[in-house]
Amino acid sequence: VERFKRKTKEYYHKKAENPGKSARKFFTSILPIFHWVRHYKFKQWIVSDIISGITVGVMQIPQGMSYALLAGQHPIYGLYTAFFPVLIYAVFGTSRHYSMDWSFAITSLMLGSTVSSAVPDPVVNATASQAEQDLAWKAVYDERILLGTSAALLGGIFLQKLRILNLGIIVIYLSDPMISGFTFGNAVQVFVSQLKGLFGVSAGSYSGPLNIIWIIRDVIVNLTTLDAAGRERVSATVIISAICVIFLLGVKEINERFKKKLPLGIPIPGEIIVVIVGTGVSYGADLAGNFGVQIIGEIPSGLPVPQVPPVDKFSSIVGSAIPIAIIGYAVAVSMAKIFGGTFGYKISPNQELVAYGVANITSSFFFCFPAFPSMSRSCVQVDSGGKTQLVAILSALLMLLVLLWIGPVFKTIPNACLASIVAVAIKGMLRKARDLPPIWKVSKLDGIVWILTMLATVFLDVILGLVVGVLVSLLFLVFRTQMIASERLVQVDDTEIYRKAGTFPKPDDKEVVVIAFRGAMHFANRQALSKVLMRCTGIDPGIELSRKRKLDAIRLKAMQEEESVYFYSLENSSVIEMNGHPKRVKCVVLDCSLISFMDSPSVKLLKKARYNDNEVDNYTTLGVKILLANVCSEVSHVLEVGDFISKYGADVIFLSVHDAVTWWHSRDELGTICEESFTATRL
Repeated sequence: VERFKRKTKEYYHKKAENPGKSARKFFTSILPIFHWVRHYKFKQWIVSDIISGITVGVMQIPQGMSYALLAGQHPIYGLYTAFFPVLIYAVFGTSRHYSMDWSFAITSLMLGSTVSSAVPDPVVNATASQAEQDLAWKAVYDERILLGTSAALLGGIFLQKLRILNLGIIVIYLSDPMISGFTFGNAVQVFVSQLKGLFGVSAGSYSGPLNIIWIIRDVIVNLTTLDAAGRERVSATVIISAICVIFLLGVKEINERFKKKLPLGIPIPGEIIVVIVGTGVSYGADLAGNFGVQIIGEIPSGLPVPQVPPVDKFSSIVGSAIPIAIIGYAVAVSMAKIFGGTFGYKISPNQELVAYGVANITSSFFFCFPAFPSMSRSCVQVDSGGKTQLVAILSALLMLLVLLWIGPVFKTIPNACLASIVAVAIKGMLRKARDLPPIWKVSKLDGIVWILTMLATVFLDVILGLVVGVLVSLLFLVFRTQMIASERLVQVDDTEIYRKAGTFPKPDDKEVVVIAFRGAMHFANRQALSKVLMRCTGIDPGIELSRKRKLDAIRLKAMQEEESVYFYSLENSSVIEMNGHPKRVKCVVLDCSLISFMDSPSVKLLKKARYNDNEVDNYTTLGVKILLANVCSEVSHVLEVGDFISKYGADVIFLSVHDAVTWWHSRDELGTICEESFTATRL
C-alpha cells in the first residue's frame, strides 16, 4: 500500500510539473492522428500517400464486394465496411500502414459460416427469373445483415473490455504454429466455399463437423445432374472463372517479380480490371439472360441510415463474435508490429484494442461487419509507398464516390468474377503449408500443433479449429513445463567449466555428483528432480533407508551383547548398494542457473531431500549432502521466505558449481584427516 501511494504521488507530481506537455501526451495517446499529423512531412510524403491512397482505394472496390460474398452477405455491405471503419481507425490506430476493412479472409469465413448456418441460402427454382432470385436473396441478406452488425457490436465491446483490463497481451496465447495451421485450414475452407461460385452451381449452407465434405458433395451432385440449361450456365461460368483466375495469377506473378520495375512501384490492379471488364462483358453480352450466369444484381447508391443492431440476435452470434475479435486482433497486431519495426515507429497493443473496438462499435450502426486490417492491401500500401494513415483517408474518400454514384454500375458483374478474386487472394494463405517442414524440424510438438489445428479447422469447423488449436497449444505448453531436461555435469579438464556428461568422459571420483535442472521448478515437475537424483546418484532413498534401519537394528543388538568392536568393523566394511553396484556418492551439487522460478512445493522437496522428516526423499540420513549453486535472486528470495535459509543456513548455497565442488573436497579432506586421527587414537 505504501509503495502504491508513493508511486501515485510521484506520478501526479511529475504531471503537475508540465501540465501542457502532459495533456498533449494524453490526447495523442488516445488520438494518435494528432501525433502523425503534427509530424507529417508534407513535401516528402504527400505524393506517395496520394498514389498509395488511390491504389488501395481501387483495390477496396472488388475485394470489398468479393469478401462480402465470402461472409454470406450482399456486396454493398462490403463497400460500407470499406468506408466507415477505415476513417475511424485512421483517427484511433497507431499503425501507419494498415488498410482496414472487411477484406480479411479468416474473419470473413468465420462470420460467413455462422450466418449461413443460421440463415441458409434460399431455395430458388432453376426456371425463376432474375427478379425472383434477387427478391429471394434480398430476404436472406436482410436477415444476415442483422447477425453481422450484432457480431461487429459485440466484438467491439469485447475488445474495449480487454483494453480496460489492459489485456492486449492476450495474443501471446496464440502460438505461431497454431496461427499458421489455422490460416492454412481457413484457406482450404475459403477455396471450397467458392466452388459454387466458380462453377455456377448451388450448394447448401453448412457449419459444424464435416461441413466441407457436405459442400463438396453438393457441388459434385449438382454438377452431375445438370439439364441442358444448367450445362450451358455451368460452361459459361467455368470459362469466366478460368479466364479470371489465369489473368489474376499472371498479374500477381508480374507484380511479385517486377514490382521494383513497375511505374512508381504501383502494382497492376488486377482485381479492378477483372471487375470492370467483367461488368462490361456481362452487360454487353447479357450473360445473365442468354446463358443464365449468376450476377450480383441491384446495388443501392448512397449511405445507409444508422440503425441500432438488434439485441435479440446477440445470443445466436456471440459464440462467433468473440473468436472473430480475438483472431482479427491477434493477426492485426502481429502485422502491425512487423510494419512498425520495419519503418521505425512503435505500436501500442492496448491502443489498437481501442481503435478496433471503436471502429467496430461505431460501424455496426451503419450495416458493417467486424472489420480488421486487410493483410494483402496493407502490403500493397507499403509497396506503393504509403507513409501514413492519410492513405486510408484518401481510399475512404474514393470509396465514398463509389457508394454515392458509381456502385450501381457494377450490378451486372458475374459472381464468378468475385469468386475468382477470393480464390486467387488466398494463394498466400495456402502457402502456409510450407511452414510445416521447418516447424517439424525444430519441434515435433509444434508440428503436431500445426497439423491438429489445420485438420480441426478443415474437417470440424473454423471456430472449433480455433478452439482446438488454442487448447492443444496450451496442453503442449504444460507438457513442456513438465518434460524438463535434467542432466549430469562433469568438469572440463582442470577448468571451472562444467558440461553435460555425455560429451566428456566420466570422472573417476564419484563422491561428488553435479546435476543441472533445465527449467523452472514447480509442483508439476518437481518429481523430476527426485528421479534425476536417484538416477545420477544410484541411490533410492526408500530402499537404502530400509537397509539402514536393518543396520541400526543389528547395531542395537550388538550393543546389547556388548559386541561393539564387531559392529564397528561391520558398519565400516559395508557399502550401500543398489542393483549390485557400490555407491560412493557423498555430495550432490544442484546447478540452479536455469531455474528461474521455484514454488513452495519445490522448496519443501529440497527440505525433504536434506533433512529427516520421515519422507522417502531423504539423502542426508544416508550421508549425502545437497548443495545449491548459481542460485538467481528470485529463487534465493523464495528459499528465504520459505524458511529454507533461516532454518538450515546459507552455507549450502554457492555462487558457482566449481565453488561448491571445491568446498566439498576441502571439507572432505579435513574430515578424512580427522577420521584418521580418531582411528589412530582408538587403536
